[in-house]
Amino acid sequence: MRIKVVVQRYGAELLGGAERHAALMAGLLARHHDVEVLTTTAGDYHTWSAVYPPGASEIDGVRVRRFPVTQGRTPGWSVVSGLLHDAFDPSQFAILPEATRDAYAARVRGWPEPLQEEFIRGQGPVAPELIRTLEQGDFDCVLFVTYLYPTTYDGLLAVHPNRARVVPTLHDEPPAYLPVFGRRLRRATLLCSTKAEVDLVARLYPDDPPDARLLGYGIELPPDAASTSDGEAPFLLYAGRIDTQKGVGELLTWYEALHRFEADPPRLVLIGEPSMQLPNLPGLEAPGFVTENEKLDLMRRALAFVHPSPFESLGIVLLEAMAVRTPLVVNAHSEVMVDHCRSAGSGLWVRDGAEFTAAVRMLTGSATLRNALGANGRAYVERHYSLEAYEQRLLREFPVLRDQRVTS
Repeated sequence: MRIKVVVQRYGAELLGGAERHAALMAGLLARHHDVEVLTTTAGDYHTWSAVYPPGASEIDGVRVRRFPVTQGRTPGWSVVSGLLHDAFDPSQFAILPEATRDAYAARVRGWPEPLQEEFIRGQGPVAPELIRTLEQGDFDCVLFVTYLYPTTYDGLLAVHPNRARVVPTLHDEPPAYLPVFGRRLRRATLLCSTKAEVDLVARLYPDDPPDARLLGYGIELPPDAASTSDGEAPFLLYAGRIDTQKGVGELLTWYEALHRFEADPPRLVLIGEPSMQLPNLPGLEAPGFVTENEKLDLMRRALAFVHPSPFESLGIVLLEAMAVRTPLVVNAHSEVMVDHCRSAGSGLWVRDGAEFTAAVRMLTGSATLRNALGANGRAYVERHYSLEAYEQRLLREFPVLRDQRVTS
């Protein structure tokens, strides 16, 4: 089968969850099918400025074709984004009362379609050559990754619904409530990462929900070994985009509270792509990018892995931390991450600085608790997120075509 994987940016050094998921699927599918990734020259998801040359290349054995971005983020986009976010902090949207979110949904349903599309295209990246390539139809199926960007929104119009699959990475966030997304996503089969995401699709677009099914995810399990700090001073770890949209601002507020309540709190180590100014807090360390092996080593040695984001469709780093037996502390307003912790028995969820302090005290004070949470997390990942099982589920979505082609 000839498969195109469409994603807004692509590269081994990019740490976004959607980009990592696209790379995983492209690599697995390329073992069995003729796969090509269609993406842009962009590296930065704020400006979409070019960092890669256009044209063909190969990454980890997968063919990649990059197209120039003719429009990045427009000057007027922030105005439309401000209207969409309705004057509240986007990172706090998930904690709004259900009635407030329902009222919000009713308001944005009344937006004219051109205004909705101004938000989508105004955020970028717009890559007309990529869309024209899809219009040529030289494929059997197209797998789009993440719902939010024009590469998916416009690309779905260029592809017959029979040929379209979308991994939506859908969050309970303001843009997802725009009705045009629901209408466009009905042109594809949605492959969701968690049961919570499947349920969210039905909740966001109740009148005529897109076809959504559970695909899941898979990670290559590292060798099993007990988590250990080797006698070093305890530390808490966060890995990913260091960004307010990932809840890092809230995490810093929690950490400041921990300092008020505790005389000698654990250090807080942030690794990943910096996208915000960090305060000068005692105990706060931000070494930036680390290698994959260094990341896993830090996870093994950490007192806990902390993920403060309220917006997650999966939480890949959470699974990685569980795989190396590290306890979790997550944002109680993230349905997906709380479900991981509750189903696995692998962590604690908190709402504010006081609860964060209580969680850290519990973990600091009990090696028995830490070991039990770590063991539960490892067993959960082995049962539900093995790479081999995921590959088989993925391949069932793309059966080998013999005598027939999908018709337009």
